[in-house]
Amino acid sequence: MRPSGRKSNLENNRPDRMAAQGPGNRPGRHPNARGRSLAGLLLAVALGLLVAFLPAFRLQTYEITPTRGMTPAAIEAAVPIRPGDHLFQGLGPGLDQWLGLRYGRTEELLIQKFPYIRTVRAYLDFPSQMQIDIEERVEVAYVSIPDGCVLLDKEGYALLILPEPPAGIPVIEGVSVRALNLGQPLTVQVPDSMNSAVSLLGAIIDADKDTRTPQKLLSQVRQIRPLSNGRLFLTLVLPGTGDELTVAAENSMDQLDDMLWLRFAMDQGALDNRGKGVLDLTGTRRIFIPDA
Repeated sequence: MRPSGRKSNLENNRPDRMAAQGPGNRPGRHPNARGRSLAGLLLAVALGLLVAFLPAFRLQTYEITPTRGMTPAAIEAAVPIRPGDHLFQGLGPGLDQWLGLRYGRTEELLIQKFPYIRTVRAYLDFPSQMQIDIEERVEVAYVSIPDGCVLLDKEGYALLILPEPPAGIPVIEGVSVRALNLGQPLTVQVPDSMNSAVSLLGAIIDADKDTRTPQKLLSQVRQIRPLSNGRLFLTLVLPGTGDELTVAAENSMDQLDDMLWLRFAMDQGALDNRGKGVLDLTGTRRIFIPDA
């Protein structure tokens, strides 16, 4: 009989061939794979222990933006994460806060506690430090209340209650306070009147940003009285003579230009010694109308 030329099943199933293809020696698998996996696991555990226990990952100091209305000690006392706590404690809870290494709960607590804080960012500053960046509200006017007065920023937010009016900022007259919550916009009887006064304050502050003269306008304004028709009267103390000048203004697209013009006219003495009367800045006019 002629040989078939095929290997028999018995030959293909020889013990030495089966042993070569055993579970521990499958084709394509490196014999040291288990060792590398174990080494990687041990390295991860070691890194985790370092992060957990190294002093560099423990809070030691706070770096706080200097502010006018709050002391660093008061801000530190309000932070829930204390020295010695782990730096990762309190991160989040939102994804953007995790990615930015920010302490979201700390930011919320600081805004709730301090009405003067407009915005705040608290974030991890490795090693061992929390950085707290604060944008502060600035008082620019006040409104009288039965217990004294409440300070307001340029957006109408209530900042602080004082028993006596402060110097250097104007009073907003003719508004009746309905509700007062520090850190929130002041609620008044006629909101449009308050909005007119706040808009004028914003124009005055923006006009004071011009660097061509050191003389500021806001510091010379003593009183703002909004009317129901969108017009306002402000009382201005002229720096050259100390005389008071009444100015009629209105909410318009030209409000900033009017306040810039008023600032420079005051600085150059163009409004001095005019006697009693009203400086009319309504419409397109810039004219002094003397009392009859």
